[in-house]
Amino acid sequence: MAEMVLDRLRELQLADLALRRLEQTKAVHDRSVLARAEGITRHKEHIESLRAKQKQIRMSADRKELEVKQKRADIEKLRHQQTQVKDNRQFATLQNEIKFAELAISKFEDEILADMGDIEGVEGEIKKAQAELQRHEKDLEAARKDIEAKKGEVDREIAQSRVKRDLMAKALPPRVVDLFTRIADRLAGEALAAVIRDEDDEDAGYVCGGCHMSVTQNTYVRLASRTEDLCVCPNCTRILYLEES
Repeated sequence: MAEMVLDRLRELQLADLALRRLEQTKAVHDRSVLARAEGITRHKEHIESLRAKQKQIRMSADRKELEVKQKRADIEKLRHQQTQVKDNRQFATLQNEIKFAELAISKFEDEILADMGDIEGVEGEIKKAQAELQRHEKDLEAARKDIEAKKGEVDREIAQSRVKRDLMAKALPPRVVDLFTRIADRLAGEALAAVIRDEDDEDAGYVCGGCHMSVTQNTYVRLASRTEDLCVCPNCTRILYLEES
């Protein structure tokens, strides 16, 4: 009885692992598309941040251009005032104000030129980022088409594998299937492990083939005697079995 259950459990494990591999393949495809989509979102956000930076520089340059216009208007007023004064000291004071205004205009114009250079540089970054975005969008579209072409086949294989796995599970006692499922879910489908010789043990002891921890002689004897009770590894809790000699 126990031998038959173990044989069916080993077949169930093979079917379960096959199903898990198919589901992992599908998940990898989905993650690949998601990663590309997230990359495109980041590229778009980067482009928007560059545009915001460009707009901010443009606004700064515009403010400085307004300052230049205002300073030039001030200079015109000061020069007009110079024609109205007769005192040399007042004339000199107005001349100094004109000089300071002209210096301010020169400073603003230098900064405006620097801003124009920055705007041009950001524009270059935007064009580069847009080209990169287009390339990533093409890659995403190609990946989606490739995955979509394979999706039907993978889904069919998953459905067939699940039916096969479920039929095998129905042939076993529910409590055994429940134990198997709990262990398989925790150990990536590896719910069973063979008891093997410990090559490092001079006394030729036995270990669990899953975690390589020692298996007692009593456990080995129980497995060899085909007891109806399932034996599990006390360390990793895998269901143990003996390989056919």
